Amino acid sequence: MPRSYVGCDHCSAGAWLGPRNGEIDAWCEACQHPAVVPADAPAPRCARCGEPLTVESPRFEEIYGEIQNLVAVLEAWLGVPRRLRPLVPERPRFLTDLDPPASAPADPAAARDAFERLAAGAFREAREKLERLPLDEGRVAFALGVARQRLGDLPGAERAFDRAVELDPGHRPAHLDRGALRARRGDFGGARDDFANAGDAWEARWNRSALILLEAVSTAPGLPPPDRITAARAEAGEPSSFWSDHTVGRLLFSLVVERAQSRLDGAAECADARVARAAELEVEFDTFCDRAMVLLGYTALGMAVEAAATAQPLALAVLAKLRSEPFVRGEAGRSLDEALQRAVREVAAGEAGRALDQVFPFVERSDLRHYRIPCLRCGRGTLGLERVEDDPAPEAARVSRS
Repeated sequence: MPRSYVGCDHCSAGAWLGPRNGEIDAWCEACQHPAVVPADAPAPRCARCGEPLTVESPRFEEIYGEIQNLVAVLEAWLGVPRRLRPLVPERPRFLTDLDPPASAPADPAAARDAFERLAAGAFREAREKLERLPLDEGRVAFALGVARQRLGDLPGAERAFDRAVELDPGHRPAHLDRGALRARRGDFGGARDDFANAGDAWEARWNRSALILLEAVSTAPGLPPPDRITAARAEAGEPSSFWSDHTVGRLLFSLVVERAQSRLDGAAECADARVARAAELEVEFDTFCDRAMVLLGYTALGMAVEAAATAQPLALAVLAKLRSEPFVRGEAGRSLDEALQRAVREVAAGEAGRALDQVFPFVERSDLRHYRIPCLRCGRGTLGLERVEDDPAPEAARVSRS
């Protein structure tokens, strides 16, 4: 664990965080006093105020991001999802393998040059050189497909992958990449054949799962039959709660919302929009990103009742997380905590606009925006992470005991 130093930009207040000589230098973000605790101390707390001690990087650096999350949720509740949209990860529907083939000593000089340029990211130059080579080997055709796809020439990439599969029927990356291109243009049968020959790596299994969902949502109204959802889950395997990972529930909800958006007539709700409620039940996790995705979907469809039902508990959860932070519970964070308390009451009453009035000023507060907090010692400066060192000098290390 590296050591880090939190210091004031106006006075000498500060503290080291991290291990030293069998102990850990810690710091209380609530009362802003340093401490030293045993290296094996579980969840150490401040002897002065009882709040959790920080032993690694400062926790208060996350506060500004959480305030932004809160503002984004409240604005989406009010029908303005501009800030929420970037917080919802864009997961590619189908996964590809665009790693270029490695050059080999036996390759002709022109082929080696093309492969090396492709590996270096010089896609245009690589494509030009590959197009001058005879497409008599699967590796060359696949490399050309990669170069073309990197440059946005999807039809040309598919033709190159056709040639790669023709020359080498067992070329799994070519099947995977061609299948993804086929699926995107609605050739579900061709994509299914390709994914069946793409092996059992995660990318191939996910693509088979995604294809089941895409075909079901694209070709029939309503929610896909339970057996199709079960089949998709079986292909995808155990879902992951990590924010950027693919899951069946996340993709299914997104597909249903996308279909509903394409069929909405003005502001009138269609049957597809109502299917989104059923699709929400298939989302496997309750993380901030998952709930934000659902809120964004309902907002896009003009489903105000469902958006409010999603936004209210999500906002309360973010508020609770913010109010649990040691800095917010301390003297320096009093003004923020008072505003958060008022926001909690407004959110509980369903008053998103009034809650937003309470918290929005903190989005514009300079210290928080720069990941710093007020210094209690001098009352004029701000505290923030000043430096990180793997082996700080003994003189600096003694600051934590002052």
